Formats: sequence, C-alpha cells, structure tokens
Amino acid sequence: MARFIFFIFFSFVFSFYSFSQRGVIKGTVKDASNGEPIPFANVVLLEGGSQVDGATTDFNGNYTIKDVHPGEYNLSASFVGFQTLKVTGIVAAADKITFYDFKMTAGVKIDEVKVIEYKKPLLDKDNPTNKYATSEEVTRMPTRSVSSVAATTGGVYKQDENSSVNVRGSRDNATDYYVDGMLVRGNLGLAQSSIEQIAILTGGVPAKYGDATGGIISVTTKGPSQKFKGGIEYVTSNIFDSYNYNLLGFSATGPIMRQRNSDGKKGRAILGFFVAGEGRFTNDTDPSAIGMWKIKDDTLAWLKDNPFRVSPISQSGQLGLLSNAEFLSNDDFEQVQAKLNNGEKGYRINAKLDFKPTLGVNLTLGASHDFEDDDYHQQGYSLLNWGNMPHYLTTTQRIFGRVTQKFGSQEGNQESTSIIKNAFYSINFDYSKYAYNLENKMHGDNLFNYGYVGKFQTYQDKFFLDSLVNGDPQQAISVHIANFDTLYTFEPNNDINPDLASYTSSYYDLYESNVGPITNQYLLQGLGLRNGDQPSRVYSLWDNFGDVYSAYRKYDTRQFSVKAEAAADIGDHEISFGFEYQKRKYNYFYCAAPFLWGRMRALTNTHILELDTVPNYTYVNQNTGETMISQVDPWNIGSEWTFQDTITFNRMFVGEAQSYFDMMLRNKVGAGQLEFIDVDSYDPSIFSLDMFTADELLADASYYVYYYGYDHTGNELNYRPTLQDFFTKQNNLGQYERPVAPFEPIYSSGYVQDKFAFEDLIFNIGVRVDRYDANQQVLKDKFLFHDAYTAGEVSDIAGISIDHPNNIGDDYVVYVDDFVNPSFITGYRNGDKWYNVNGVEISDPTIITDQSNGKIAPYLIDDTPDRSERYLAFEDYQPELVFMPRISFSFPISDQAQFFAHYDVLTQRPPDGARLNPFDYYFIENEVGGRINNPDLKMEKTIDYEVGFAQTLSRKSSLTLSAFYRELRDMIQVTNVLYAYPSTYETYGNIDFGTVKG
Repeated sequence: MARFIFFIFFSFVFSFYSFSQRGVIKGTVKDASNGEPIPFANVVLLEGGSQVDGATTDFNGNYTIKDVHPGEYNLSASFVGFQTLKVTGIVAAADKITFYDFKMTAGVKIDEVKVIEYKKPLLDKDNPTNKYATSEEVTRMPTRSVSSVAATTGGVYKQDENSSVNVRGSRDNATDYYVDGMLVRGNLGLAQSSIEQIAILTGGVPAKYGDATGGIISVTTKGPSQKFKGGIEYVTSNIFDSYNYNLLGFSATGPIMRQRNSDGKKGRAILGFFVAGEGRFTNDTDPSAIGMWKIKDDTLAWLKDNPFRVSPISQSGQLGLLSNAEFLSNDDFEQVQAKLNNGEKGYRINAKLDFKPTLGVNLTLGASHDFEDDDYHQQGYSLLNWGNMPHYLTTTQRIFGRVTQKFGSQEGNQESTSIIKNAFYSINFDYSKYAYNLENKMHGDNLFNYGYVGKFQTYQDKFFLDSLVNGDPQQAISVHIANFDTLYTFEPNNDINPDLASYTSSYYDLYESNVGPITNQYLLQGLGLRNGDQPSRVYSLWDNFGDVYSAYRKYDTRQFSVKAEAAADIGDHEISFGFEYQKRKYNYFYCAAPFLWGRMRALTNTHILELDTVPNYTYVNQNTGETMISQVDPWNIGSEWTFQDTITFNRMFVGEAQSYFDMMLRNKVGAGQLEFIDVDSYDPSIFSLDMFTADELLADASYYVYYYGYDHTGNELNYRPTLQDFFTKQNNLGQYERPVAPFEPIYSSGYVQDKFAFEDLIFNIGVRVDRYDANQQVLKDKFLFHDAYTAGEVSDIAGISIDHPNNIGDDYVVYVDDFVNPSFITGYRNGDKWYNVNGVEISDPTIITDQSNGKIAPYLIDDTPDRSERYLAFEDYQPELVFMPRISFSFPISDQAQFFAHYDVLTQRPPDGARLNPFDYYFIENEVGGRINNPDLKMEKTIDYEVGFAQTLSRKSSLTLSAFYRELRDMIQVTNVLYAYPSTYETYGNIDFGTVKG
C-alpha cells in the first residue's frame, strides 16, 4: 500500500509540471544569402487568418511551437529588414514533430509576403514506422471506417470491412483506440466529417501510451474554426445495387464570440463550436460476391399453412407426421443479391466547444452520441427464417473536457531568457458508456413472449379402481387411486408468434382428423409446439420458419478517466510527465427466454403430486336425497346417511416441496393451494422474473439467467455486494439472493519522457509505470476451495504413523486416496510443484490420483465441507506494478533514406477471462467442460524491438531496388533476418526493410 501511495503522489506532483503535447512544429529561420541564423524572428501559427499560436527564434535561429491541435495551418515568419514568408497547408500531427526551415531574403520586396505551398516530405524524420492520415486523405479513401484507414498502414491487417485490425501479428484486442487523447470503449461514435487526423502507431510507441501490446490508433477530432463554414453530404448506392446503402452527413463550425482588436475590428475567436453528425441506413452490411439463397415467398406462405404431411407408413391408431420443409426442391428457392435482414440503421453526432480567453489558456468541452440498430445475422436463419433475425441495439455516449494552460508569450514577439521554455499543463477528464441489447425485434425485453404460441388447457378426471368387499360383487367399492388427463386443448395466439402457433394448429388439425382428440401434452410428440418449444432444424442445417432466437442479453460498460499531463523544454530537451487514473464498470444480464416456460412447468404443482392418505366418503341423505362428501367413516356418519360405495382422496399438500414461483403464481391468479394450475393456460403478461428466486433460475448451473452487476431479475444493483454475499446473503423470506458484483478493475499509470532532436537525429526516451488492480477477490490457493492439511500437520492417517520424505516441507499440501476416508498419502504439492509419495517431483499430477475414482483428493480438514463457505478460500487481488522503458531514434541518411530503431516494453491488462465468476465456484460440481475465468490474471508483457532502414524511390531516383537492398546489406550485417511479431510473454526482434514506393 505504501508503494502505491508513493506512486500516486509522485505521478500527481510531476503531472502539473509536464504535459505530453498534441503536436509540435519546429525548425529554423536563417538568412538565405549566407545561411546564418536569424535570432528573435517572429514565427506565427495561423488558422483561418487568425493567430492561434506563435514563437520567437533563439540565438541559433531555432523556434518551437508546442501543444498544437493536429490539423492544417499556415505558418508565417517575419523579421525586420527581411521579406515575410508564409507557408500554407503545413500539417501538425499528434505526438509528432513537424519540421519546417525558413530561408529569408533581406532587402527584396520586404513589404510583400511571399507565399509558399507546403509539401509533405517523402520521409518522416520522426519515427517513419508510424502513419498519419489527415482529414483530406480520409475523405478521399473509399471507406469511412477508422480501422480500415489504419489497415492501409504496413504491418496492419484487416480481413474485411466489418472485422477488427491486427497490428504486426497481435490479437485484435491488443490494439487500443484513442479519441482526443483519451482511451475509448465501444464504438468510436465519430462522424467522418469530425475527424481531423488519424495516427497509427505500430512501433516505437511513446511512453504516454500504454495498455496495448499491438498498436495504437489515435483519432483527433476537429476543433472550432475561426470562420463560419459547414457542409452536407448524401451518399447512396440505390442506383447501382440492392444493398440500399444511404448516408446523410453534416458539419458546422465557427466562432460564437470574438475578441475585439485595438482598432475595433473583430479578431480571433474566444468561444467557438464544432458539430458534426450523420445518419445511415443500409440493407446489407456485409454483401456477398455471389449472392444468397432464400425460399420463395409463395412457397414460404404455403409452408406456413402446411408445415406437416401425414407419413404414408403411419399405422392405425398412431399419427406419423413429416416436415414439409424437408421435401423442398431447387425450384422452391431463389437467389438474391443482398442478404435479408442484415441491415443497419443509426445515427451519430459529435459536438465540441472551445473557450480560449487568451492564447495561453484553452478550455474544451465535448460530447458524442452514437446509436446503432443492427441485425444480428444468423446464417442458419437466412434460408427459411430471415424474418426472425435478432438485432443489436447499441449506444455509445461520451463526454469529455480539457483544461490547458501555456506559460510564457504565444504572441511570437518575445524571447524568454529562461532555461525552461514552452511549459504548459493539461488536465483531462472523460466519461463514456457503451451499452447493447441483443433481442428479438418484436419482443424486446418482454421475456415471456419468446416462444409463446397460445393457450393450453389441461382437463383432468379421477381414475377409480373397483374393489370387492369380502369377494361379494354386490358390495363393490370404487376407490380413487390417481388423476389423469382427459383433454388437452389449444387456442392459438396469432399476434405474438404466429409462425410458431401455426405448427401447433396444423398438428391439432391433422391429429384430430386422423386419430381423435389430444388428451395430454405428450401426444404432441415434439411436432406440435408447446410454449417455449422451437421447431426442429431442417436437415440439422437450417432453422425452420418461426424459430425465435433463444436468448435476451443486455450489457453495459462504463469508464471514468482522469489524466493530468504537462511538458516543458529544457534546452533542446522536451521533458514530459503524466499521470492517468481509470476505472471501468462492467454489467451483464442474460436470459434464456423461451426456456422459461419449461422451467415454470417444472416448478408448478410440485407440492401436490401425490394423493392424500385420508379418504373422502360419498354419502346420500335417505330423507332429502342430498349428496355429501365427508372424511367421517361410514360407522360414525349417522343413520340418515347412506354410503354410496365411492372413496376419493384430495391432493396431498407437501409444504417443503412447493416452489416460490408456485406460491407467487397462485397468489397472482387466486388459485388455492390444492388446485392444479396449468402454466400454459395463462397469458404471458402475468409473468415476471421477480416471481422466481435466484436459485430457481440458476437451477444448479442450468442458467436460465446469468448476470453480474444486475440481480437475477435484470435490475441493476444499487450497491456492490461482496463475494460472501453471493454465498450467504438471504432476504427476509430466507431465500438466497445470489448477488454478483459488477467487474470494476482499476488502472493507473505514470510516465516520464524526454524527446529531443540534434539536427536531424531524433531521440525519444522514456519510462512508463502501469498499475493494475482487478479490484476483486481471488483464490488464496488456486488448487483449493477448502482448507487442507499440510505435511507438518499430518503425523498419522487411519492410525498408521507417517514419515514424510526429507525434501517435503512442513507447509506442503498433503494429497490422499480419499478426502472423506483417507487411508494413505498419494502425494504432495508446494505451490505449482507436485511430488509423489516418495517426494519425487512430477510433471503430471494425475499420477497421484486414486486409481479407484481418478480424482486428486487433498486431505481436507473438514471432510464434508459446506459449499456455502467457499468464500473463505478467497483473498483480495494483489495489484501489479510494471516498469516499461521505451527508447526510439531515427535519422536521415539522405533525402531518400532513413535509419530507425526502437526498443519497447509493452504491457496490457487482461483483455478477457479475468472477472471473478462466483457461479463457477458454487456450481463447479455441476459444470461439464467449458472454461473457468482466472480472476488472478496479471498484465501481459511484451518486449518489442526493431531496427529498420526506410528508402523512398521515385522514377527520378538513380537507386534501383536491387541496389537498395545491397546498400542495406552493407549497412547492417545480418546473418539471420527474422520476420516475427510481438507475442505474449516472449521476445522477438525483426529487421524491417521498410516500404518501397514507386
């Protein structure tokens, strides 16, 4: 704890004296006639004709403009006696130095401004392995996806438009996305017109970035303009195809309040805005080059009316039915260009306000909202059941703010004599929420509508057995021995799931016309569907019409981040520091909605399955003829009543066998405790999840619901339960609540970095410290759920003295043949190391299992442990600190060749499988196969180093491709060139031959 407090204090203190800048423009101002530097020259950064920043050259003619918002600017240099130069279209890039050197001419048309068009250099002096795409370049690309733009970078792979990117062979979740310097979750939610610049970092990652072992994709959004401007666009594919792609976008920007100059004219904007948005609609988000097959509409209509045919081999008294879907031919299908119900519609909007009272102070507030309604395309649904495609409802919301203050003059007309220059700091905050619902389009969160086909009514009668008294046929007594179903009726619901109802309706019609009335539910034979049933797949390949997606899911993750950063120039060194704190919260709820009907049937009437043992006698009054049923035996009833030879029994009430759901249902419908109730006879609107207990829905790992951060009814928790709460917490009725806390990991980091350039040689040296806290409990011993004896505690077993091997320590865990009734020791364990009974280390623990049951049995202190006490086997997660040095440098060899190298230590939080899942530990005896999360996962660590040589060729170049490789071979003596990529827990190096451009 002390280390963590020191770490936080250290990072926080330095964060106010440092800032990792957005962009830097630097260079020299020299006399064109003799190459001498011009000190105290004014260099001004202009946007829309207004000054946004500036600097003054030092004695060596050097200037530096820092914390430049990425984008396109004009840059002007002026000095008394020299002609003013203005370069247009210079591009400032995020986390990068843009170089531009002015050569000024004295005495020639000094009253005129010479305008020069900026030309992007062929080679990037500052880390050529990374790529930057400006808004103009993005607009010209045939894609609107940020990840697709990133895929145009060497070393970045993307399978298709809808897939994720892989950077240099890493997993897709090893790459992080940043928007305006803040790590984002979920969709980026950016309209294309709001993108100013995209930076793709594939190597030489600065110390300001962490939590990624693949790459960094950083997006900078546009800020307010000095002049009003806007635009609107409409894109459609309706003219050329049936995919029906449509997009309508807009953007607007400009000043809200301007500064008044001394001459009374309006100057630069003090308060400005930028807003952009787009709405989109398409029928097919992933078009197929060969089209898709579907059943013809008229054939599908016929199939819905006639789902079955009578089998020609059906026997008398039995009904054999076959699915007509399995008799379709090629003529019943057609090919379509676009997939059906594979579309998307949605909108996104971004807004930003900038308040800049002075050139040195800037306050930015922004927000974005993204909504998507996507069809969740199921290949099995596409042929016969496309109308029931589930869909995603996805929302991404984000608000952010930034305060930045620069120290010193930004007017470009003063020269500071201070050793420390260009100092500034920035404080950032960000809150985002990403949420989705996966659901049936028609039913949404009406869970009991999933799979509902109609009303079923069960009619029952009593079954009697005649018994003779003393063998006399004249004294026969009818004894009630059981209840049985006499009729099972069906009333279809043609509003909720009409296609499912058609199966049952058709089955009833065929059965009743060929056999007779349906007397019980078992005669449906799985062809006539009950509530919650699904039709059988066609040839086990295609989902039949009417099939309803069998799950409802909702998920949300929230992230709160605070980042304090700052920087200052000390001589030629750009020293920067920073600190970040980030906390996430994950909530999830799942319900196997259609299967709730089967669960309700199983939980109903369980307490009245047997007949009572107390008989009911039937009597007739000799005087009035009145009939009476009484439990008074015939010998005590009275002379006026005559026993009618019929004995019946009530249903036996077994209170402990009654489920909570049954009690809630009876209270809701007003049924008595001994009354048989039919779940399928009620409308789905009367049911809700709060009629169940958590254990009734978890059902010993059958999981009708699954959740964390929500309760078993799907309501978000308003408190953070402990692990002990899951195992032990009960409500006022004594029912276990089984609350599961949301997953709330905490991540913090700090870094220090020095970036400096000597002439054309650029160094970037830094160190980063990451701290990860899973903020949950983990097993004390990952092999034990309950306390076990150690070797120092075991001196005998079953009365037989034990001598442990000499190399077995007293704290080694003892394993036996049977943890309930042990008779001998089979082995030992120390941490992850296993030993046999003789103390010999073994690699396969199954060697020490009991051969009779094949199980590894620790010698438990309590041989009959209660699983409700398993929380005692857990302790708090121990946070992890990781130190990561980062070193990179590059320098040009010529105007067409450049050498670069970097050495990076990268880490990443566990991307998945790290959440503590209490269900796994409570129901582990019932789990079959599958994967159990490891809540004690630590950060992944990768060492990535690269040495490379970049060469740009043109038609005018005299260097041929073969000569280029010869130069490289002569420059770097390499015996084994290894093309490899960073991989978890391993170290690779590679020689990068760079990109050859024709």
